[in-house]
Amino acid sequence: MNQSYEVPAPGEPFDPSVFRLGRPCKRNHLWADNFTIRVIKSKGCPLCQRIDALDSHLKRKAKDPEEYKAKAAAYQKQSRAEHGRPSRSKYGLPYAKYDPEVVLMRKAIKGAGQLPSVAQLIYEQQREYWLTHPADRFEYVRQRNQRNFHWRYMTDLSFRLYHRSKSKKRKAQERGSRTVMLSSDQLWRRWVEFDHCCAYCGCKGDLQLEHVVPISKGGEHHLGNIVPACQQCNYSKSKSEAISWYKKQNFFDETRWLAIQSSLINGMPPDQLTLFV
Repeated sequence: MNQSYEVPAPGEPFDPSVFRLGRPCKRNHLWADNFTIRVIKSKGCPLCQRIDALDSHLKRKAKDPEEYKAKAAAYQKQSRAEHGRPSRSKYGLPYAKYDPEVVLMRKAIKGAGQLPSVAQLIYEQQREYWLTHPADRFEYVRQRNQRNFHWRYMTDLSFRLYHRSKSKKRKAQERGSRTVMLSSDQLWRRWVEFDHCCAYCGCKGDLQLEHVVPISKGGEHHLGNIVPACQQCNYSKSKSEAISWYKKQNFFDETRWLAIQSSLINGMPPDQLTLFV
């Protein structure tokens, strides 16, 4: 079958000078209404002819690979002599070995080196704009840093605990209390001690830094005075004494209170140990 033939899809019109309708082929390639489209010249099904040609091609290649390669090379040489060689240039230039214009163009492209990508060109334009407009660059960097800070604050628990601790430390310093700068690792370990649950009621969620001795009453900012607490417990306790407030709650649990004592006792100053007696 001639390779220039385009086999019409089932139901589509076809050229009557090339194809006709006939009985079903051996592979049952139906065009419509139990009819197979056939080539007038060969009287065969075009799809079956293609399949048979491919099978024959693979058999010849498997039978004698060396002879197959020699015949393929001879056919390629003859085809190039008749029709020329297709372009293999990545720049889309025509294949013309001795065309002076094409040769000069190839040399110019090769001498230019690697061309910049679209992203690089945009970056260079943006860089030139920022060099001439420093105020716009400053505003862009400021907004970008705000977005990055907000994203990390909302997704990174250690980062959020660290900045909440900084805020509480500043509040304690303003009241003249002793403070210790806590790392995110120290706060994370304290949260792990309580299994990321509220130290008082045991619920989970977004936990806050709870100072057992309130900062407003001289409480210090260090690990010996901090436990995780939910927002409801933190706001309910407020400035109250921890043990007196906790015993009034319906979720009071002696086991949790002992766990709080055990967690804080090692970091408590001697003068505050009486708070847990």
